[in-house]
Amino acid sequence: MIDVPENKIAFISHPKASMHQMPFPKPHLESFENPLRYQMAERYLEKKGILNQTVRLRAPRANTKDILLVHSPYLVDSVEILSNIGTGQLGESAYASPDLFQTALLAVGGAMKGTDVVLSGNVKHAFVFMRPPGHHATTSDPAGLCYFNNVAIATKHVMQNERVHRVSIVDFDDHHGNGTSEIFYTNPNVQYISFHEYDYENFGLGHYTEVGYGEGKGTNINIPLVETSPDTSYKTAIKRVLEPALNAFKPQLIMVSAGYDAHYADPVGNMDVDSRTYWEFGDSIRRMVQSLNALGSVWVLEGGYNPFALGPSIEASLDGLAGRQRPALEDQVERESNPLILESNDEIIDKVLETVTPYWAKKKTS
Repeated sequence: MIDVPENKIAFISHPKASMHQMPFPKPHLESFENPLRYQMAERYLEKKGILNQTVRLRAPRANTKDILLVHSPYLVDSVEILSNIGTGQLGESAYASPDLFQTALLAVGGAMKGTDVVLSGNVKHAFVFMRPPGHHATTSDPAGLCYFNNVAIATKHVMQNERVHRVSIVDFDDHHGNGTSEIFYTNPNVQYISFHEYDYENFGLGHYTEVGYGEGKGTNINIPLVETSPDTSYKTAIKRVLEPALNAFKPQLIMVSAGYDAHYADPVGNMDVDSRTYWEFGDSIRRMVQSLNALGSVWVLEGGYNPFALGPSIEASLDGLAGRQRPALEDQVERESNPLILESNDEIIDKVLETVTPYWAKKKTS
């Protein structure tokens, strides 16, 4: 294995990532996934000098053959056709624009480039700063601002020709990545771990009893936290679930669906974390890559819809990933913590562990 400094990070972007825009005014959900969040976050990272500490790379454009590694021909054709028309609904909260198809191909290409550059040994980690997001896109359906599942396609790409045999996907977006979960639900070689907000009064997808199917049982791990969960709950889940799960699975590569809409200032999510939690994720992934002797990690942007909060959140992740101390940022204000929320989440984490740890034991004995 090539020895690469653990703090060497590629930052992959493209000027045309800001082209696609859905035709909705605020406060429509669709209006928040817009070029402004991308442009302001990039401007913040440049102004702070964060990007000067990375290896800057430009995302290439994927082709249709790459998309078909995961998605149905019907989905691919639908996205291209409605993009050519210039408008139209592709799924729930998923609308076309004249620039959608080309922008989505660049987002996939960026994710694939991330895996390639990490496998080349030139960097240890890659952050793919592209849009639109992807983790809600299933095999056949765009949904939730997502069209092509960038992380899933990059994972299939990197596992082609047996370049990598085991991949873990860590998803900390505020919302459950139902698309990624569906795509790999029966795959024993891909572990999916999702931290997300969950409504225990109106049950939906992302419950902790969804563990995978057939040979994939035990590889799907949901950590469904209650609304307004604070930094403390996320840190607990990282220590008690994420790190032991990665240790049990022993991935050769860690993919990260990096969604920042759990931030307390986000207009879409309902959680109560700040950039300290995103530093924790970066620090944890860095340490796990090192302890597992893995090839590295590839981070792919998902949500994060407050253009003022996205930049600092990414900065904190990159600092953790680079092994730098947690930065003191303006969003890190003291907020009242509800003991009942902490207690509820501790109970949920206990149930998650009761559900998934038996599969870890089976893996050790098999």
